[in-house]
Amino acid sequence: MKLVDEKGRLFGKLNLIDLAVILVVVAVAAAVCMKLFGNNAVASATSQQVTLTYEVVAQDVPEHVADYCTAHTGGQLLSSGKLLDGYITGCEAVEVETTDGTRTDLYFTVEVNTSFTSSAYVVGSQEVRVGMEHLVKTSDIEVEGIISSLEVINHG
Repeated sequence: MKLVDEKGRLFGKLNLIDLAVILVVVAVAAAVCMKLFGNNAVASATSQQVTLTYEVVAQDVPEHVADYCTAHTGGQLLSSGKLLDGYITGCEAVEVETTDGTRTDLYFTVEVNTSFTSSAYVVGSQEVRVGMEHLVKTSDIEVEGIISSLEVINHG
């Protein structure tokens, strides 16, 4: 039996043009599935649930903002309008003497249940690494600082 017969059919059963159309349709369907579901499947397979505690230092915060933040410790974290599974567990204001006078720095302690995906801890839309800028945001606080310490409490 020939691979392609005189009528152009594969194994005498399937026309080569039909086979080409079927392969193109399968390839397009696979590409659409990867586009829609591929990234989520890869992220789910590589993510690991963890609890993080990290500290964010915000320098030269206005005194009224520092007073409000220290009085409202315990707020739930917010990102892109959605509440996260994390809270501000501490906020301390420290007066720092400089050559230009005195400034107020805030030390936020944050605890969050999140995931380690690919190569970073992710909290909302932000990656969490020591030395990175980080926005501490709740429904009533929004202060930017630098992550100064990070501790993984447990792995899920």
